[in-house]
Amino acid sequence: MKLIMVLDIETTGFDPYSDMICEIGIVLLDLNSGSIKPSFNRVIFEDNKYIDRNCWIFKNSNLSYEHVRNRGMSLETIGPILQSIFNLNIPTTSFNQTFDFGFLEQRGFIISNRFWDPMIKLTPILKILRYNGSYKWPSVQEAWDFFYPNIHYKEKHRALDDAIHEAKIIYKTNQYLKKKISGEENRIF
Repeated sequence: MKLIMVLDIETTGFDPYSDMICEIGIVLLDLNSGSIKPSFNRVIFEDNKYIDRNCWIFKNSNLSYEHVRNRGMSLETIGPILQSIFNLNIPTTSFNQTFDFGFLEQRGFIISNRFWDPMIKLTPILKILRYNGSYKWPSVQEAWDFFYPNIHYKEKHRALDDAIHEAKIIYKTNQYLKKKISGEENRIF
């Protein structure tokens, strides 16, 4: 068994200094079997951060301003639990680590054991061209459609659900990379 943690956060914007984390989800992924186990799922409210009831996350998911404002747990309350999860020293990743880890590290969390970022790893595999001829970073949806072309999925933008689907993408990416290293160039899907 080779376990990694896959985390996803939802936020009220792109600035880790002023925008709020409003949800965190973490799953454990066994890279050998593909087994996924949810291990953390919390709606968060940071009272010292900006929250706009019309921000993108509330318009593009079923997460609501009222739910976050009235039922979100403070990061100060769950922070020690979250840091104890990171202290387990299990390799941790997210789809776009710079974004997710940036928000968490700005709040003082330490994630010292990192696994590769699937967004970066998939860039030369998916080869999605930008206007200037270089490859763009794939979205979760684009990665899903590549590995699971016959399974309909639309990203919910809820942290736990996104982490589960990202873990499935990471599992398939890892299988692909193992096949490529072993010289089997055929797609394994």
